[in-house]
Amino acid sequence: MRDVMRFHVARKAKDTSRVPDRLSTRYEDLAPATGVPVRTFGFRRTPAGEDRRMWTINGKPFHPDTVLARPRLGSVERWRFSSDFHHPVHVHLARFQVTARGGRPAEPKDAGWKDTVDVRPYETVETLVRFTGYRGRYMIHCHNLEHEDMAMMANIQIT
Repeated sequence: MRDVMRFHVARKAKDTSRVPDRLSTRYEDLAPATGVPVRTFGFRRTPAGEDRRMWTINGKPFHPDTVLARPRLGSVERWRFSSDFHHPVHVHLARFQVTARGGRPAEPKDAGWKDTVDVRPYETVETLVRFTGYRGRYMIHCHNLEHEDMAMMANIQIT
């Protein structure tokens, strides 16, 4: 690392910084309205012909004209992510909260706002997703680089 960066300390100073007792007070638990849409997204390796398999969402390969979900701007939806392999699932333009993992309450490490969630092999992760910001087309995809490269992604259209 010395060939990349070098620090020259020019003076001594007392460190008066401290970590606050509470890092944030802006967190709110999402509560779905009655009749909130529930969507399921299965991240799987799917047969694609003789001796071939491909990474898909809901059994479908990515196509730029296909939209898997059309949530309304400002809405909250319940999304379930399931997997047959380890997939870090990333949702563009949406923050979400993990509410359950494998049918049990969310783990302490799941607390807070997320834009990516680790979905372990043969696990279902339940989330509440809030769509704020802008209308338009966005992506949901696996953040494993090899899976992204093999088009394990889908369009969502915020209306």
